[in-house]
Amino acid sequence: MDKSRKREAVAAGAKQRQPQEAYVAFAFAAADLLMEADHSGRIIFAIGASMSLVGRPARLLATMTLPDLIRPEDVSRAVNALNRMARGERVRHVLLHVAMPNGGSVPVALSGYPHPDHVGRLLMVLTHSGTIMSPAVRRNDEGLLGREGFEALAGTLIKESAKEADDSYRMTLVDMPELAELRAKVGAEATAGFISRFTDYLRQCSVGGDAAADLGNSKYGLIHGPEVSGNDIEAAIIGLAHSAVGADLKPETASLAFDSNGISSQEATSALVYTLNRFTQEGSATIQELSRMATPSLSLTVSKMREIKQTIGSGDFQLYFQPIVDLWSNAVHHFECLVRFGSSGASPYNTVVFAEDTGLVGELDLAILTRAIAFMRDGAGSEPSLRFAVNLSGRSLSSSSMAARLLRLIASASDLRGRLLFELTESAAISDLTAVNAVIQEIRGRGHPVGIDDFGAGAAAFHYLRALKVDHVKIDGSYIREASTNTESLPFLRAITQLCRELKVATVAEHIEDEATANLLRVYNVRYGQGYYFGRPMQPSAKHSGNKAPWLTPVTQWRNGLLFFGNGASPAPVAGA
Repeated sequence: MDKSRKREAVAAGAKQRQPQEAYVAFAFAAADLLMEADHSGRIIFAIGASMSLVGRPARLLATMTLPDLIRPEDVSRAVNALNRMARGERVRHVLLHVAMPNGGSVPVALSGYPHPDHVGRLLMVLTHSGTIMSPAVRRNDEGLLGREGFEALAGTLIKESAKEADDSYRMTLVDMPELAELRAKVGAEATAGFISRFTDYLRQCSVGGDAAADLGNSKYGLIHGPEVSGNDIEAAIIGLAHSAVGADLKPETASLAFDSNGISSQEATSALVYTLNRFTQEGSATIQELSRMATPSLSLTVSKMREIKQTIGSGDFQLYFQPIVDLWSNAVHHFECLVRFGSSGASPYNTVVFAEDTGLVGELDLAILTRAIAFMRDGAGSEPSLRFAVNLSGRSLSSSSMAARLLRLIASASDLRGRLLFELTESAAISDLTAVNAVIQEIRGRGHPVGIDDFGAGAAAFHYLRALKVDHVKIDGSYIREASTNTESLPFLRAITQLCRELKVATVAEHIEDEATANLLRVYNVRYGQGYYFGRPMQPSAKHSGNKAPWLTPVTQWRNGLLFFGNGASPAPVAGA
């Protein structure tokens, strides 16, 4: 061979070694098996952890195809992945099982994409399926993630999807409301056997075999690729139930894509959290509602999030004020600040719950508090005898960063000590009551009383009083509405007021609609009352000047510098006062 040809051969060999050396470094660093194949899956080159992943030396793989390595049940999914790569798509974490030479199988995750330098070639990697999630993440006995682990994994995959402009991931939620009934019909042991097979199926369908979760209350979730659909999952569960326990179950599913169509990964993650909250909270959205609401993507939820952000940023909301009256004297003790969006003045409940579930409620709380503080310093709100209560979400106080921002704002309002009050609201349970109590005590230490809203219903139960030191509790309106007509609710009302009295915590009753109810609450020693009987949410009248006159209504008047309910009538007698 002449010198010029020899130099060309050496250069070609070096050029050939460079990508292979990169393969070697990557493969042994990650304990993966890297392969180059054609569009049919015929393996051309392989290097890496072949013995542990496929049970064969890497040199022998060049005589095989990818489908040859896979157990028969998974071949169609492997072929589908090859076809997607051949069409130019990037495939990630498709769960397959390698058929080992000794007869067993090993779960692996297949990823790959078209070779950037060779038309008709694919670059693929097989990895141990367990590497997709940290081993420290908690799982139940069936190997399923819990809610927090599932949420964290989904957030990671959303960020990965956004980075690669890849919308191939899907999240499917599965509702199995008949599981409890099934236990009664076929027994706990048979039901456990079915659940084991069912959850194993969910894991096999999920990316990397690690992305399935038990969300509680017979609800499950999994993240998977487009090779599996919600209908496929429903059909498989029906078949498993029939073969395992002879039952005709009717599972319900809703699926959505981790799309990155004009939305950021943070927005998509927040939208996903909202969907999970709606699905997992008792009495919240059903599968059918989720299907109608979510579409096949997260974009609509993000669109609504952006609307709320715009509303908060532009200040397009109004504060209304509803009086809380001292039942023992008929003096207006304070006004609750209520937010209304737009010009309709409609209830903001759904918007506030949406903001809580998507992580926007902290910004909303800050905006409302800022508006309330400004209102209390100027005009009708600056009347020294008037107090105002602002709602703070438990989720705002649960976030260390948001709590710090709120505390800084409250610290700047030292001129409103004693006039500015707070109520803790929450549509879902607070996970860290100790941390929230620390924030509450700092607020109280600055001279601002704090209460618990909707006490006795939902999350705000008796254990809140054990964990949170507060100044008052607002008894949920469901107890009050039934008090005058349903004697069964009276023992609960009596228990709440007696406990609060012993703890030296004041009580507020909401939803008082008539005088009879107000008198009954006086008998039960409830201190304060709120409801349409005392006044609807209102704004101070612009027809009157000064600080006092704008607050006058047909049922209020000023006496001795205080605002009273009831046109000069003497306060009703108070039992036991």
